Amino acid sequence: MGILMTGLISLAGVNIVLGVRRLWRRSLEARMVRQARAWPGLDVYHADLLSAAEPLCSAKYQPGQLQRNSYRAADVAVRLMRQDGILRRDGLELADNAAEPAHPVTAAAFRAISRYQAVGIQPSQGDIGRDDALRGAVGAHLNTLFRHAPATRRHVDTATNTVGLWSYALGAAAPAVHAFLLMRRSAPADPDVTEGSFVLASLVFVAALIVITAQAGNTWHPLEYPAVPSGLRELAPSGEDSLGPVDAAGAGDDAGGIAAGG
Repeated sequence: MGILMTGLISLAGVNIVLGVRRLWRRSLEARMVRQARAWPGLDVYHADLLSAAEPLCSAKYQPGQLQRNSYRAADVAVRLMRQDGILRRDGLELADNAAEPAHPVTAAAFRAISRYQAVGIQPSQGDIGRDDALRGAVGAHLNTLFRHAPATRRHVDTATNTVGLWSYALGAAAPAVHAFLLMRRSAPADPDVTEGSFVLASLVFVAALIVITAQAGNTWHPLEYPAVPSGLRELAPSGEDSLGPVDAAGAGDDAGGIAAGG
């Protein structure tokens, strides 16, 4: 009966933690949207990256995340240059007499294409995204976002999913530890009882984990991959027509001033 009571208390605790976690997540999302919208230097690169359900990273010690950000930025840069007539419509080839764009990220993509073109190679968009100079430009550009909207530095899913996993594990561990101590107390010096206590604790842990995931998991869905907050999703331009003016705004930002963003 004592183990059952411990399990019920543990289940109640997990539900409370997951309920607080949901409120915390909404608070983080609201702060991210508020800070991003309040910064006039937000440009199309920031908006596109914020609208994706993936972590933002400006540091080389997280190369995988920075690389994914660079791929998305390369896609935006190609669309911008194609819209402005810098790229030919067919393939990634610079138009005749194309001038280097002012925006640092677009300029890095321009120079990457130019280097490939100089040796007679037509790159893929992935080649541009893997360019070291473009990755550096994307990292520096994200740093401007993090300085003015620090809440965007934290990936909400990473933090809240960790809370969900720990609540599951600790919630199931409580009755398991209770079962282990209860059985071992009957004969502390008996090695067979000690071994049996571990077996019992393992079975109780599995049973408790099943109950917790069935009840609390179906109630709160803590590990479900959520959609991007609508406030951030709306920041991304809906079509190519909205890309050009925002690109120019971003150039002013990285040059030192804060320009009007899209």
